[in-house]
Amino acid sequence: MIVGIDAGNNEVKLAGSLGVKKFCSAIGEYQERNLVSNHGDGMVFEYEGRKGFAGQLALIESDFGSSIMGDTKAHEDAKMRVLLALHSYGDSDIYEIIVGQTISRHTPEEKERIKQMLVGTHTITVNDKTRTFTIAKCQVAAEGATAFFSSPVPLNGKIRIIDVGSGTVNCATLLDMRYVNRDSETLPFGYNTIRNKDLNELARGIFSHMSKRWKRDDEVYLVGGIAEMLLEPMKTYFPNVKVLYPSLDGKEYPPIYCNAIGFYNLGRVLYDENN
Repeated sequence: MIVGIDAGNNEVKLAGSLGVKKFCSAIGEYQERNLVSNHGDGMVFEYEGRKGFAGQLALIESDFGSSIMGDTKAHEDAKMRVLLALHSYGDSDIYEIIVGQTISRHTPEEKERIKQMLVGTHTITVNDKTRTFTIAKCQVAAEGATAFFSSPVPLNGKIRIIDVGSGTVNCATLLDMRYVNRDSETLPFGYNTIRNKDLNELARGIFSHMSKRWKRDDEVYLVGGIAEMLLEPMKTYFPNVKVLYPSLDGKEYPPIYCNAIGFYNLGRVLYDENN
């Protein structure tokens, strides 16, 4: 089964033949509870001797329930997010996945680290259900840039994509559907890492970082969980900005799924070509 997984710092998003889904990214330590009750997408997991809480349950019941922020997905929390996602998605024994990495850390070394920690056979128990599955193939795509694969129509010419995440902002440039490295970068802040939640100031901050190479009249697309809220503030700096709405099997989804659907569509091309 091919699955695209956007293992974000705030929410994990998945896309595949079974549709899309998402859950809270928080991971926390296990705690004994006198009264057991679940919370939202709460999960109790066991993996390789580690027992803990995930999802909303980690935020509520763990002393250290949180999500590791940063500009790389090459760490243990990101691995757990991917395994929890696959445990919940279908009943396949073998998965071929596409996951994301920030533009600034989308290097051969970092991609190899991510592949090495994910590829292989895993046994994980979630909410008393034990599953063993194999991640047979893993490719690492650039967050933001790959979101254009989610569009139901070709995005030709020069386009800019702003992917505002909880920990970082990925700003990608594509020319006739080809990635332009010199005009792309990851900004070292996200919506959950800034103290001032004023979206007008966030828009200004993004523009101030990108204005050396990007022009006001560029064709810009917003993706991510706050894309719709950021649209009007961003128009002050990029009048031609639009929200990119992804499509999967003819159905339109909110922009928070752009990366996951883009990853999945890329996976269908890459893995079909290799079979």
